[in-house]
Amino acid sequence: RGRKRNDNLPPSRARDVQRAFRARRTAHLQALEQRITELEEENNSLRQALNMGQVIRPPLGKGPTGRYKHKIDHAKS
Repeated sequence: RGRKRNDNLPPSRARDVQRAFRARRTAHLQALEQRITELEEENNSLRQALNMGQVIRPPLGKGPTGRYKHKIDHAKS
């Protein structure tokens, strides 16, 4: 599971490589968390500008891609 271990690296080098990877991963996660915070704040301010509460929000598609959209009956409109 995961990447295959490179046995050609000396043990201390392997630890350094792993430490660098962890540092990059941590920095990337922190950047993503900061971006999420900024987008949530922007989303909230836009909702307030539209006076649109979370309850009025249209239903979202199911699944991570949103592929399966809810069918809207246009005959009623």
